[in-house]
Amino acid sequence: MVYSSLVAIQKNGGWRYQYGNMFYVALVKQHLVADVSDSDEGVALDGDSFDIIMKEAEKFDGYPYQWGGASPSTSFDCSGLMMWVYGKAGINLPRTSYEQYNATKRINKDELKKGDLIFFKTADYNPITHVGIYVGNNKMFDANNGGIGYTELENYWSSKIVGYGRVE
Repeated sequence: MVYSSLVAIQKNGGWRYQYGNMFYVALVKQHLVADVSDSDEGVALDGDSFDIIMKEAEKFDGYPYQWGGASPSTSFDCSGLMMWVYGKAGINLPRTSYEQYNATKRINKDELKKGDLIFFKTADYNPITHVGIYVGNNKMFDANNGGIGYTELENYWSSKIVGYGRVE
C-alpha cells in the first residue's frame, strides 16, 4: 500500500498532510525498521531490554538534535536521549554523558555488545562529551549535530572514542 494511502486510512477518514510537509521524512521513517540483527555480537542487556530501548529510540529517528533536550517535546541531546530510552526499559541513567560514563562498567572494545554505550570526547570542556548506543555492525544510535539516528563508527567518530560502558 502506498504510504499516503496508509496514512489517510490511519488518520480516520482522510488525508491531513499536503505535499511539501516538512515532517515527511520523519513520517516515512517511522514505518521503516533498521536491520541491526545481522551481527553476531550479542546483546549486553537482560531480556527484552535492548528491543524496548531500540523501539523507543527509533521513534525519534530523524528528529533534530537539541542541546539540553531530554524529552520528545523538546527533542534530545545525546545523553538526554540515552536517559529517556533506557528509562523506558526501567534502567535509570544520570543526565549527562560524563555521569553516564561514570555510572557504567568499563569494558574493552572486544567485549562490546548491542546495548552497550560508547563514549566520546568531542570538545575540551569535559572528558566525556558524547554518548551513543552500540547497535552492532560498527554502528551506533545517537543524537548528534546531524540529528537523531544511526551513525557509522568510522572516520570522525572512531578517533574520538574514549571508552565503552555496560549498563548494570
